[in-house]
Parts: sequence; C-alpha cells; structure tokens
Amino acid sequence: MQPNVHDTYRSTAIQTADRGKLVVMVYDYCIQWCEKALEANGKIESRAHAIGKAQAGITELTCALDFDAGGEIAKNLWRLYDFMGWALTESVMNRSDKGIRDVLRMLTDLRSAWHIAAEEVRKTQPELVAGQKKSFALVG
Repeated sequence: MQPNVHDTYRSTAIQTADRGKLVVMVYDYCIQWCEKALEANGKIESRAHAIGKAQAGITELTCALDFDAGGEIAKNLWRLYDFMGWALTESVMNRSDKGIRDVLRMLTDLRSAWHIAAEEVRKTQPELVAGQKKSFALVG
C-alpha cells in the first residue's frame, strides 16, 4: 500500500518543526476539530468524535506545559485548557454549540499569540530553537 501524500507531508512537517511551531500545529489541529464539531449539524456521533479529537489536542497541550520554566503562565494555561475540556464535554452533554464556540475563540486567540511568540524567538534567539527536543505525540 502506498503512503498517503498528505500523511507523508504532515509527518515530515512535524518531524522538522521546532517546539514553537509544534505548539501552533496542535492549536491548528484543535481549531480544525472544533470547526468540524460545529459543522456536524446535530449529528451526535460526528460531533462527539470531533470534540474528542479537539480534547485530545488540548490534552497534548496540557501535557506539554513546563510548570518549572513557565511559572504563572503555565498555571494559567493549565486552567484555560482545563476549562476548555470541561466546556467541550458540556457541549456534548447539552447538545449546545456555545461551549464549542467559546473554546474555538480561545484557541484562535492563543494560537495567534503562540505564532507571534514563536516567530519572535526564531528571529531573535535562533540558538534556543536549534536542537530542541520535541515531546508532542499527537496523532490525526
């Protein structure tokens, strides 16, 4: 069986990305699945599947937090990620779009901030980016 070109491209992109880019990629993943949950149009199974994927991404972001180096920012992100997981679960249970829309807005804002921060570090401190250990294990 031939490998899917999209899967090969995604795998290469992940393997060659620095940590900042990986964080942004996980945000993109979560945003994509929140959008799919909203597009499910009342199809409970599709919606729950999409929300589960978004929650997996949020779990990955949570596990990547470094409380020693991140201090108060890491604690605040943990609280936000915890809230996002709760809001998405409530959306499944209540069959409501509100929680998904709230989480989507937060993810979009955070993704933008991470993108800017990662670009700034790449430009001003390239030595921090070179040879970084990668710890994300998110799978499609």
